Amino acid sequence: MSNAPTARTRVRTTRAAWVWVLTAGIITVVGWYKSINLLVLGGYFLLALLAVNLRLAWRASSRLRAVRHATPPAFAGETVTVTADIVNEASFPLTTLVTAEAGANRSAWMFSPLDSGDRKTITARWNFARRGRHALGPLKVDSSYPLGLLHVERQLAADESVLILPLVGKIDLDLFRYWLTRQEAGAGETHRPSRRATPGNGDVRGLRPYRPGDSPREVHWKTAARRNQLFVREYDQTEPMDLVLIVDPWLPAADDPEAVRRLEWVLSLAVSLAVASAVSDSPAELTLIVPGTPPAAFHGRATTTFVRRAFAALAELDGRADVPLVPADFVRPRSNRAARLVLSTRPRGPTAQALRAAGLTCAEVTPDRPPSWFTPPLALAAKNSSR
Repeated sequence: MSNAPTARTRVRTTRAAWVWVLTAGIITVVGWYKSINLLVLGGYFLLALLAVNLRLAWRASSRLRAVRHATPPAFAGETVTVTADIVNEASFPLTTLVTAEAGANRSAWMFSPLDSGDRKTITARWNFARRGRHALGPLKVDSSYPLGLLHVERQLAADESVLILPLVGKIDLDLFRYWLTRQEAGAGETHRPSRRATPGNGDVRGLRPYRPGDSPREVHWKTAARRNQLFVREYDQTEPMDLVLIVDPWLPAADDPEAVRRLEWVLSLAVSLAVASAVSDSPAELTLIVPGTPPAAFHGRATTTFVRRAFAALAELDGRADVPLVPADFVRPRSNRAARLVLSTRPRGPTAQALRAAGLTCAEVTPDRPPSWFTPPLALAAKNSSR
């Protein structure tokens, strides 16, 4: 994305420039008073050099152009790569300093020189600790060539922003899948197992003779020694259960730090489940439902691209005291093996109760009883919490 330069240009005078002007003035006055023309010319010469510095610095700053690249959404705490192209449109080389800042993040790039017609890509790697939309700030050029006495600062590109998703915690998928099978979370009864003989999360169903390609780690050595033949363990592995995540962003008071922490905990749990599913060996279908008028739903295969695109809805989600209920028809699964999870900041919230009253089974997860399969980011961990 290209951004045209704005008219914001200012001249910054350094202390050395004031000393330079004072020196030139003293020399000129002394030469005039003593009728020494050489001193007068020397004073004028120093002032002329200052004017040349201003002219060259102004010309250099006005011939630089920035082409800023769009920054994709990122998770809080993740390194964000911000890039832009700097182009010299002058017919001569330029020596300039380009700066950019966003909050506590600041980067600078020195071009000495940047040849005529050259295009250089600048890269900043920043970090944002909180979710939301963060301004990246404008790109600015600072030119003081050649003397460094007067700095001409000009804005090259307008402000841009980046969307920061909630913090990501750790999900133990083995424990989560085991926990899910013990919950009445949805239509999981039609979830049929399939047998395989490679390491997995299923139960051991028996032994069978070794076949080429089987992992040596699955060899049952006691049986092999007794029968003088290699046998391997055979597992039952279930297909991944689709997930329907309903977020209940109840926030009774925005100025209550504990209430805010609980909201961020819920949002972190939602993105953590999505990320864990996306990086697993068998990602499931994922549906994210956010209450509203009307509610919003995002459905797709749990891939990294889908998670960053769909869960961007949580980046700027504000908690509220009057969370509207999600209609039951909006939550009905797209498959017969989906588990519905209500992620709420409050126990026994109205969202889960309304779904159950409509005949839809679901499991509710709240910060009051944090599950053992979720390790929240350190910033969101409850004080004196015990599991």
